[in-house]
Amino acid sequence: MLKELSKKFNIGIIGLGVGEQHLNAFLKNDKVNLIKIFDFDNRKMKQVYKKNKFIKKIQLAKNEDEIFNDKMIRIVSIASYDNFHYGQIIKAIKKNKHILVEKPPVLYESELKKIMKLSLNKKIFIYSNYVLRMSPIFKEIKKIVNDKKKFGEIYYIETDYNYGRIHKLNNGWRGKIPFYSINLGGGIHLVDVIRWITREKFKKIKSYSNKIVTKNTKYKFYDCICSIIKSNNNKIFKITSNFGCVYPHFHKFIVYGTKMTLEKNQDCLKLYKKNAFNKIKISKINLKYKTIDKGVMINKILNNILKKSNYLEINNDTFNTIKYCMAIEKSIATNKEVILK
Repeated sequence: MLKELSKKFNIGIIGLGVGEQHLNAFLKNDKVNLIKIFDFDNRKMKQVYKKNKFIKKIQLAKNEDEIFNDKMIRIVSIASYDNFHYGQIIKAIKKNKHILVEKPPVLYESELKKIMKLSLNKKIFIYSNYVLRMSPIFKEIKKIVNDKKKFGEIYYIETDYNYGRIHKLNNGWRGKIPFYSINLGGGIHLVDVIRWITREKFKKIKSYSNKIVTKNTKYKFYDCICSIIKSNNNKIFKITSNFGCVYPHFHKFIVYGTKMTLEKNQDCLKLYKKNAFNKIKISKINLKYKTIDKGVMINKILNNILKKSNYLEINNDTFNTIKYCMAIEKSIATNKEVILK
């Protein structure tokens, strides 16, 4: 791999839907020298370029290979449709480029195994945009529930990824690509944040799915998936990807401890505990959930590259989240409990 020659980076961005947020974040970072952008939709690419036409840092690429073949580009941000991620990650790995890929990094277990094998001896970082880790409210949840003296031991977490935007399934790209998974495209955030908060390893997964809400539409895939997960330490987690719901877009999150219970609401955290008279006392932390900008990971990535952080540790963290999501997919496909090694 080429050494980082300076503290300035040249960036490539592929896909300018969500990728436009990546672009805006890179533009704000003083460690960025130049950004080359590409989208299959030429009209969209020109619109984004026109918005930023006075910014000399931005260049248009004729195709994605121009980005991968540019030896001066050190980081590739992949924000294309899900079915393109795998091929683009492979190209980036072969060209020794650091990677930020929108979730999910891959759609199939065989793709994950290939990427893990190919990247093993490469000193590159592979990140996926697991943004809930960067949310102030989830950081607060992590701090509260890991205080064992006050919260006790976590024994059960119940979460729902309520999408609430069914028109995006019926009319958007999700229903048009060869395969779309609400687990890989939505529930993955909850899988990741549970891993991050608890540091538990998943041992057993049993998943159930249905397609009732969208049964009379062109959308071909499941719109509701519920998974029951048991950890190595016998903690139980329930994760539901509920894309067909009549409900605001929201991540429901309840953590049950032996001394307290924490419930995340739209505008606050609620804490339940018993007082001296064995009655439930409810306290609130007014911390409203805010949408996390998709580019929030970028400063962290650039700093880790410059600090020469442990790339194997970071890459394995990325892979472990998607590995658990693949076990959910396997449980759905086989209608069996999956036991993880």
